[in-house]
Amino acid sequence: MYDRVVTINNTHWPAYRKTGATLVDLRMFDPDDRSANPRLVFRPEKLRELGIPDALIEAAAKSDPQGFLLFDDLPNQTEPATGHGN
Repeated sequence: MYDRVVTINNTHWPAYRKTGATLVDLRMFDPDDRSANPRLVFRPEKLRELGIPDALIEAAAKSDPQGFLLFDDLPNQTEPATGHGN
């Protein structure tokens, strides 16, 4: 499902690029789920420990399901950022 990685305060998060926006998943594996396929859960306290800004955590808490952020592209942006300067 994910085709990009977004860096927030030196931590890497899976993301999905779509036309006009990027969806970032701030969920992490449930530490109490020891199954072969652990579930992903939204853990705001752990995100704070990792240095994720409170504004992003609060926005992700309001999403349905929790833990996702949708960033719209800036107006008049012709190419998505690559992280490489010209």
